[in-house]
Amino acid sequence: MTNPKILVTGASGYVGGTVLSQFLSSSIAEIKNASYSVLVRKQEQADQYASQGITAHLAGLEDQAAVRQLASQFDIIVHAADSTNVAAAEALIYGLRDGAQKSAKITKPCLIHLSGVSSLGDRPVSKPSTIISHEFSDKRDDIYSYMKWRESLKPYTQRTTDLAVIDAGEKADVQTYVIKAPRIYGRGTGMFNRKSVHIPVLISGAIAAGRPEYIADGAGVWDDVHILDLANFYELLLGKILKNESIPTGTKPFFFVQSIRHSWKELAEGLAKAGVKSGALKAEETCSIGLSEATEKYGSGDTGLTEVAFASSSVTKADLALEMGWTSQKTEADFQQSLLDDFKAATSC
Repeated sequence: MTNPKILVTGASGYVGGTVLSQFLSSSIAEIKNASYSVLVRKQEQADQYASQGITAHLAGLEDQAAVRQLASQFDIIVHAADSTNVAAAEALIYGLRDGAQKSAKITKPCLIHLSGVSSLGDRPVSKPSTIISHEFSDKRDDIYSYMKWRESLKPYTQRTTDLAVIDAGEKADVQTYVIKAPRIYGRGTGMFNRKSVHIPVLISGAIAAGRPEYIADGAGVWDDVHILDLANFYELLLGKILKNESIPTGTKPFFFVQSIRHSWKELAEGLAKAGVKSGALKAEETCSIGLSEATEKYGSGDTGLTEVAFASSSVTKADLALEMGWTSQKTEADFQQSLLDDFKAATSC
């Protein structure tokens, strides 16, 4: 692929900004030689990117006609803006298809979609008999069929969007890859938002309550990955796409990227230690709360979302990433240090 045009959505966000930064500093020749543009909502963001020599386009994902037209101008889209917007994802995919039909430059356009693993989580509090905890492998397990089955029981917007991305890609003859990231930690390197979502929310709750909280027994386990390790996988994947190298996939192109894991109670205990060390908390105490209380504090009134996002087990194996040569550079010590850094950031605002 000669001088491909790449669009990054969500470039003002935590993941999208860090991934773009990784691309721009890459030593891989094919990535360095690509042309990058971003999709943003605010003029000041566009101006700042323009000052760095990056073309910025202003549009909201809700304007599907504009999104589709914009997508038709690119060969590859790295979509990190919203993992729950089906219409926007489909507009990007069909826009890529429109552009490919007009150009002989590339054999197949490509969309890399950022998602998460809450769509795979169990329901440890409500305990529906059909949902069990399982360690998922992106190589061994049929993630697509499992999510189709889960979706037939009860729709979940993140899962709905993942499935729509795969289905639309096959229909439009656009190659799609869905990266399902776990809990992401660490400081980002983008131009705007550099903090994650999960852990800062729990830190704000801990400061308000005087101690970190977890739901029920806190036994649910999630994987964790440092934002820079995640960005490294994006770089690896993009490099293989641009070099036309073989990319291993399971039954469908889902990829997990994970390194360490913690139960919600273990996370709360780590937050308690970091909170005391930072001076934000007085004692290394944690507290169990019920799902209803957690929904009010952390889930914006959505009990189902709160349960899967803050109490479930959602554990994965990044078998395909490892097969491609990806390795995590960050350790448990880095994770614990990030908790302290996040407390300091929260209390310095």
